[in-house]
Amino acid sequence: MRSVSVACGVLLASVISACGSFTVPGEPVPSEGSRAVPSTTTQSARPTLTEAKLQPPSQDNKYTQSSGRPMVVFDPCTWIDAADIESVGFRSESRRRGPDLVAEYTFLTCIFRNPESTLSLNVDSGNITWDENLRKNGAWLEATTVNGRQAGLVHGEPGGEDACQVHLSTKAGVVIVGTLVLSLGKPQNLDPCANIMEIASVVEKSIGKEN
Repeated sequence: MRSVSVACGVLLASVISACGSFTVPGEPVPSEGSRAVPSTTTQSARPTLTEAKLQPPSQDNKYTQSSGRPMVVFDPCTWIDAADIESVGFRSESRRRGPDLVAEYTFLTCIFRNPESTLSLNVDSGNITWDENLRKNGAWLEATTVNGRQAGLVHGEPGGEDACQVHLSTKAGVVIVGTLVLSLGKPQNLDPCANIMEIASVVEKSIGKEN
């Protein structure tokens, strides 16, 4: 898949132009553990997963302080419930943090795999604006809605046959839900878009209407 839509993380949108490519690691992390009130890094009052390896990085540094952008509230690795992610065919225990980016703009990334390791799911939660996203990716986005939320389905991008994305507008910016057919899945001619809207719907519910 071309760098126009892949930069930080397997399926992070091309708005991240300063980072290199990322290969999905193969080893799952331990189970996500109990639930409790999260740290202030996500600015949330809701229960989230507390496994140490899943926690998001601090969003307080000289770059974020000078950017004027809002903090990213929705953290996909600690906010998406195990039962929800498994309901759309991915193993909750496979979740691991991707290449989080906390600088002039922020993206928090989580990666999941299906039981056969033929399909990967990336969820990227960032604070670029919807207009900025459209300027970068508008040529490939087909306008749609997910549970009433403004969204866009990646449509017609050359070289993206093994990947599929839905972009969701949030108060902080944008959440990108992307699936990628891995090497084990390519001989099976899997369709990465087969249930992308169902996956996006589950992720959208985790974001919360207040975000």
